[in-house]
Amino acid sequence: MSTTNQEVTSREIQICHVVYTPPLVRIIDDGISEHFIGLHRANPGNLARVLERRLDGERLLSSLTFPGVMTFVPAGRQPEWWWESEVEVLEVLFSPRLLEQVARAGSDRIPDQIELLDRFAIQDPLLEQLILTLGGSIGSGVSDRLYQDTLQNMLAVHLLRHHCTTKILNAPMSGGLSPTKLRQLTDYIHTHLGQNMGLEELAQLVNLSSHHFGKLFKESRGISVHQYVLQCRVDRAKKLLTNQKLSLAAIAQTVGFYDQSHFTNVFRRQTKLTPREYRAMS
Repeated sequence: MSTTNQEVTSREIQICHVVYTPPLVRIIDDGISEHFIGLHRANPGNLARVLERRLDGERLLSSLTFPGVMTFVPAGRQPEWWWESEVEVLEVLFSPRLLEQVARAGSDRIPDQIELLDRFAIQDPLLEQLILTLGGSIGSGVSDRLYQDTLQNMLAVHLLRHHCTTKILNAPMSGGLSPTKLRQLTDYIHTHLGQNMGLEELAQLVNLSSHHFGKLFKESRGISVHQYVLQCRVDRAKKLLTNQKLSLAAIAQTVGFYDQSHFTNVFRRQTKLTPREYRAMS
């Protein structure tokens, strides 16, 4: 039933771009161990079309669906589907473990089980944007672990706050990182700029969960850890650009950008100049 299937994967989340043709009969999927979110992206004419779904043989649900509409299937459930016309979907699959890990790290009251709600034909603009951004990031070929980890954490936090059976309360934690931890962290970042650092890796340096680490770092520096690392890479690149013997590709690799194109895009965003233009003015 699928005519196109493009899959991109981060460490915890799998996102598939699929174009489905309408089935002759209802499609019954076997129960899967991951949570599923289907985001309707397009269909012929982008007009509203009928979607029908039943879970575990229960009541049949029917709704008009159109780009931006999402449907959730919690892990372990068995869905039965029928749709009226060809449809383009972003399918998001992730283990229940992801929600549990983020809940434990970011809450002071954890229920025995974190359950994703069954949602049918809903809209959530923020969740839609997170899915599109994460899918674009891990499908672009730019392997920026820190950025992807941050987006993944934001997606999990949003689901825990708005789409789970028990609302997860944030544990009180504020005040930023201590000067000692901040110095330890920034020293590590500057020493390892050429490496593809991850959020969990940096959080472990200061004995924090990735959720709390991201919040406290932003309180301390005023920007996210990902933005800070990019800023450090651009600052290091500026110094290297004064050496005319170094190629732009070599500088990009030295300071930790995926390739020269990634380097140029980030450098331009921060300085309004390309690396080549900056070098010519130095």
